[in-house]
Amino acid sequence: MKKTIKLLGLLGIILGVSTIPLKITRVIDGDTVVLSNGVHVRLIGIDTPEKNNCFFSEATKITSDLLLNKKVVLKTDVDDLDQFGRTLGYLYDNNGILINQKLLELGSGEFFLDNQNIKYQKEFVSAATAAHDKKVGMWGACGSCDVKGNYDIHGRRYYHLPSFRHYDQVVINLDKGDRWLCGEPYAIKAGFTKARE
Repeated sequence: MKKTIKLLGLLGIILGVSTIPLKITRVIDGDTVVLSNGVHVRLIGIDTPEKNNCFFSEATKITSDLLLNKKVVLKTDVDDLDQFGRTLGYLYDNNGILINQKLLELGSGEFFLDNQNIKYQKEFVSAATAAHDKKVGMWGACGSCDVKGNYDIHGRRYYHLPSFRHYDQVVINLDKGDRWLCGEPYAIKAGFTKARE
């Protein structure tokens, strides 16, 4: 019986939707969980802080509180797997709530741009923007997260501090790869170069 359930679950993942609700047996971090059939799921559209970074423990706890030992329905998009072999997915709880979006609303992490899996990109961008603007979750806990990181027309990455003369004219388009960054050191670590003041 257990083999049959596991095979049905894996078949559902291949088809882009779990055929039966599966329990979350382990939370690795804020955006990665393990299903009862052993499948590792990386949530699409959100990137929560890594270990030793601000809000890592809080983001992991939020995901645990929402999902650990609870049943979910898994749906996939265009790309089923990431480079590490994890299933890329959308998780729905038993009330039909899209957990990926809920985590963004709670400020558990930032919007993660995925150019292939874009089914809910508009909703995710809206949720992430609202959380940042209201300083919810990591956006209020990790210092000033008002550094603007964006791409120029040549694809180069620059960051803009609130004290810069043209700061207010810089627009953040999350769906184009721009990001809100929590401080100058974080911007530099993320590969952005200081823009001209």
